[in-house]
Amino acid sequence: MASGVLKFVSFLVLTFCILFMFLFGTLFLIGVYGVVSDSVYQSAIHSNSSNAGNSTSAVPIVPISPNASEQFQIPDPVSSVNSDDPFTSSSSEYYTRTYTWDYKGYNQSHTLTIPKAYYEFYQQKPHTGRNFDHYALSEHDRQFLGQMIEAFEENGRKNNFTQNEIALNVIAFVQAMPYTSDNVTTGYDEYPRYPIETLVDGGGDCEDSSILAAALLSEMGYSVILIELPGHMALGIKGDESLSGTYYEYNGSRYYYVETTASGFGIGDIPSAYKNSTAIILPMNPTPSMSVRLNAEYLSHDRDYVYYKTWCTVTNHGPTSAQNVTIELIAEASPFDMTKMWPPGHTITVGTIQDDENGYVEGVLKVPRKNHTRMSCIVHGDNFNPIEVHTNTIYVN
Repeated sequence: MASGVLKFVSFLVLTFCILFMFLFGTLFLIGVYGVVSDSVYQSAIHSNSSNAGNSTSAVPIVPISPNASEQFQIPDPVSSVNSDDPFTSSSSEYYTRTYTWDYKGYNQSHTLTIPKAYYEFYQQKPHTGRNFDHYALSEHDRQFLGQMIEAFEENGRKNNFTQNEIALNVIAFVQAMPYTSDNVTTGYDEYPRYPIETLVDGGGDCEDSSILAAALLSEMGYSVILIELPGHMALGIKGDESLSGTYYEYNGSRYYYVETTASGFGIGDIPSAYKNSTAIILPMNPTPSMSVRLNAEYLSHDRDYVYYKTWCTVTNHGPTSAQNVTIELIAEASPFDMTKMWPPGHTITVGTIQDDENGYVEGVLKVPRKNHTRMSCIVHGDNFNPIEVHTNTIYVN
């Protein structure tokens, strides 16, 4: 009997010890490793801890500068740009479209062959955004627009057109495309088409024809804008005082109204229904739209440091390539004003990120224990403003 009681008491003591050790270990791990959440540019977490104290570590804190971060290579995966080509396919399926139109008494035609993969790529892209320049300036259709422009210029040489007449010939081509409303052809009330879609579909509404005209004329070197009117959209083309007709001033220049949905309208000719309407100017902005996602997670620790795997994904939403992109990964030190970091930081050169592609880098950051920190990703490029993204602030026990 005594032996049974002793065994039962021993079992209770052992169970209590195991539960205590489990609870203590869990609290210890949370205190040491911390919790680092992901951050996304435009909705990033910037929750600096108000009680973050000064560092007590003997590890030096160095200012953040271009020279403070060494070049850092990751064995696998290496820092890279997503090079997947959505158009690399063995498929031999194409759309062939022939367009006919008149300009100055000349009957003209052009036949264009477009792989179905390009059309399907644009169909799968979102069509809800109101950044119409992204539709007009997308880079993936440049080769097809270029083929058309070569044909326009060759036609112009044959018919002794001036450079301005070549531009008017492009406008006549767009005006000759059939008008089709979005809700009839797509089932959506608003469905802005990319130029490839309009060319394959053989027409579109006022948004679609204006986007197509803007894409062609921009590629030819003309300065254009889109003009949004109540229930309508048109094109504006930059001209001087020698032109006549309706124009809008933008950035100190005149942009003359161009109707894209009906033939017979010249530069400056505006339909009477829109003469007194308020217009919204939509410029062609060739700056890439970038978003950044930052993640960090505990990797390991030793007596002095805790190590975090940190990775950053940069997405270019277009309309143009992001040039000379570099990405910095750093662990910041208090007071979290982007002036101090725990070394080493890592600067990785990504290069060009094309429209609709990603850049990805990762590295390991170490933080001395008994300190507050946050992980940061800073993205630089030649043709967009720097972007900073931060995790929440944590205390590394």
